[in-house]
Amino acid sequence: MLSDQIKLSQLRMEMKTQGIDAYLVNQTDEYQNEFLPNYSRRLSWLTNFSGSAGEAIITRNKAYLFVDGRYTLQAKIEVNEKLYSIYNYNEKSPEDILNTLKLKKVNYAIDGNIVTTRKLKFIKSEVKKNISIKLLTRNLIDIIWKSRPKVPKSNVWHHEEKFHGTKVSSKIVTIKKIIKQDKADYLFITSNESICWLLNLRGGDLTYTPIFMSRLIIDKYGNCYLFADIKNPLKFPKEINLTIIKPKFFYKFLSTTLAKKKIIADDRTLPANINKLFHEIKSKVKFRNNPIELLKSQKNITELKGVRSAHLRDGVALTKSIFWIKDKMSKGTLTELQAVKKIDSNRKAEKYFHSLSFPTIAGSGPNGAIVHYHATKKTDRKIKKSDLFLIDSGGQYQDGTTDVTRTISFEKVTNEQKKMNTLVLKGHIAVALSKFSKSETGKTLNRNARKFLRKNKCDFDHGTGHGVGYFLNVHEGPQSISSASQVKFLPGMIISNEPGYYKADAYGIRIENLVAVKKNQNNYELETLTLAPLDKQLIEPNLLTKKEINWINSYHKKVYRKLRIFLNPKETKWLKQQCADL
Repeated sequence: MLSDQIKLSQLRMEMKTQGIDAYLVNQTDEYQNEFLPNYSRRLSWLTNFSGSAGEAIITRNKAYLFVDGRYTLQAKIEVNEKLYSIYNYNEKSPEDILNTLKLKKVNYAIDGNIVTTRKLKFIKSEVKKNISIKLLTRNLIDIIWKSRPKVPKSNVWHHEEKFHGTKVSSKIVTIKKIIKQDKADYLFITSNESICWLLNLRGGDLTYTPIFMSRLIIDKYGNCYLFADIKNPLKFPKEINLTIIKPKFFYKFLSTTLAKKKIIADDRTLPANINKLFHEIKSKVKFRNNPIELLKSQKNITELKGVRSAHLRDGVALTKSIFWIKDKMSKGTLTELQAVKKIDSNRKAEKYFHSLSFPTIAGSGPNGAIVHYHATKKTDRKIKKSDLFLIDSGGQYQDGTTDVTRTISFEKVTNEQKKMNTLVLKGHIAVALSKFSKSETGKTLNRNARKFLRKNKCDFDHGTGHGVGYFLNVHEGPQSISSASQVKFLPGMIISNEPGYYKADAYGIRIENLVAVKKNQNNYELETLTLAPLDKQLIEPNLLTKKEINWINSYHKKVYRKLRIFLNPKETKWLKQQCADL
């Protein structure tokens, strides 16, 4: 096994051979997936950073890692700071580093199969004129990563209509209209989850997301060309004209079929190398946000029914887990990994379970302050009765995707912890009770979620809410709750509501439910989907308004009513106490 120093040395030797002064290593793949297949985990292999978002800049004599607020603490634990300077993007960007390099000309290399067209445009706009950008066709990491896993064939299956409620033919009719409106010949889809949604397919290429690696081209007549290496045959109804083509013929197809044609593509996911080819074959590309993204964000009646059912079963699994954890802690000791094992096994026992929707986050005490902490054998910590224990977990079910966070306590709670948890809860309730106009994008909700913390000169360094797919990505736009939100909310959209507070080296607090946008006369409001008790020992009623107390009591009544019939007598008795009025 190569050391981190040797990996960097080998990369720099390859850079020198190719005349490269600086090299970008992304935590992404050619499909812009959040969770990566093993063969694409290049940044993790090079640096040991395991977060879902980050970049490294490697120069001839220095190395830099850039992460967002979710991962600043995690990166400092996982990455050797003797080799890498670690920055939060808010402090410094990769482009800032490039602009400080004291060379007359900087040859900056990027894998053009991974960097998107929009990202490349941004980089060009931010760097000095002496920086020459070279798009590579082969990633330098792949050259030195001798044990890199092979790309497997995809296991793909049809998602049953009883779960999704909409035929492929109906979806393609909608897509044909969009292509016609844009006066184009083809729509090029470069996001895997959009392809899965459109074709009502799911796949097993990723551990936590039921998608498969693919690209899809649809012409104005509704003919579909799917580029994927699928190991099992797929049958579609006769009205669906779909041709499955091996990925090795992809570029040949583009050159022979799409030359001089009008193409719709999303520059947020379109690889720069493909865009370069479009220029070479004189295709006219119209960039617009992937239209499927907005279509699939609005869950239909069947999907919403499924989501509610999935959340009921998921709530049972999590509530049983919380009871078990508290019971174990009252009688003895427990480690983070032991808790994770129980939480995961309870979910796996539920009907229609496919996989977890992400690795379970279970951080006790100071580990809870690491936003996306994942316990390992090396970091596993014995939970103390004075700890706060943050549990962020979720499941992929055939009838919905879940994501829920609860912060639980044991014997001792400080006044500070109680206060901070209540401030977080007040923000959570402010979002949950929101009634808003059809122009709302999530910016107002974001401010409301933070206002109580900000009055106490505190905040959290992550979004308040992300979109959630339907048996697809647990983090899926375009909707969100953040200061950068731009997409208007629409009925059927599902979003997380997850304000938090993190005190470094001490504890973390986050309260997360999933909510669905629904109509309320001429405006919109939110339906809370998640069903799991809040820790009442961490709530300070004196900091709450009557309206907030009513929300908590009403929510707990619903939780108890929905879950109790699935629990054993001891669990039921405990839940009744947890859900009693404040």
